[in-house]
Amino acid sequence: MPILISIIIFLAIAALFLLYKVVLLRRAMKEIRQQVKDRIDGKTSSAMRLTSSDKEARALSESLERSLSELSEERQKLVVGDKDLRKNITAISHDLRTPLTAIHSYVNLLEEDASSEERKEYISRIRERTNELREMTEELFKYSVSQDPQYQSSLEVEKLDLKRVIEDSLLSFYNEFQKKNLVPEMHFPEEPVWISYNRKTAMRIFDNLFSNAAKYADGALSVTVLSDGTVITENPTVELTPVMVSKMFDKYFTVNDGKESTGVGLSIARNLISENGGTISAELLSRSEEEERKDLLIRIRLCPVCS
Repeated sequence: MPILISIIIFLAIAALFLLYKVVLLRRAMKEIRQQVKDRIDGKTSSAMRLTSSDKEARALSESLERSLSELSEERQKLVVGDKDLRKNITAISHDLRTPLTAIHSYVNLLEEDASSEERKEYISRIRERTNELREMTEELFKYSVSQDPQYQSSLEVEKLDLKRVIEDSLLSFYNEFQKKNLVPEMHFPEEPVWISYNRKTAMRIFDNLFSNAAKYADGALSVTVLSDGTVITENPTVELTPVMVSKMFDKYFTVNDGKESTGVGLSIARNLISENGGTISAELLSRSEEEERKDLLIRIRLCPVCS
């Protein structure tokens, strides 16, 4: 009889203990459920906390905390991405509106009773505007490609002479420079400056750089190449301000408010340089306190340089 009583007492204590554990677990599950709901609803961003000391409940809480943190990061990326997409669409629409409006106006003029000479002039203007549109869409395509790390990493790297790359790029803008009576001054070391780069990527960087110079350089352009792979361009300017220079590598920024390009050329150059471990920066140098003209200096450090 005493043994039976002892067994009953033991079972009663065990039942009470299990009941206590169940109550604690239910409370822990309730806390977890409420905190998960608050996190998902965005009511709080605080880390999950439990009053229970149960190991399994705490393990579950920690696992959910990691998952919720990852979910929060992804949500934030989506929010930022959505804002960026809206901003990009607005900027692109703004840049494309000007040439499209001009084309529409010239088409209307062609439909009127225009003379033969006027029709030739209107067609010539339409051709110029369609060329602008083609260049803009090409810039936007190149920008999307420059943003894709997988595409960049798949490109074949080769040993290139940096001086030759820059010479080829400058030569491709010969006509544009000639129209502005601009003769670039080149300061190169005698020995080759070898870099490990994809040739198309290297050409795209400097094509975008010199395309910008061909539009905005005022009277002169100096290009210096150092043996460590640093490239320095310098040209006088009267249009740029320190604020403009600070925004030069931003997407869609243009000096002329999008009238000549989409404003992604220098942004593409920055992305490609950064993707390959290099740096690019710009600064405005004052010639003197009396002169309004200043010098725009762009410094590019390409990596890696090989022997």
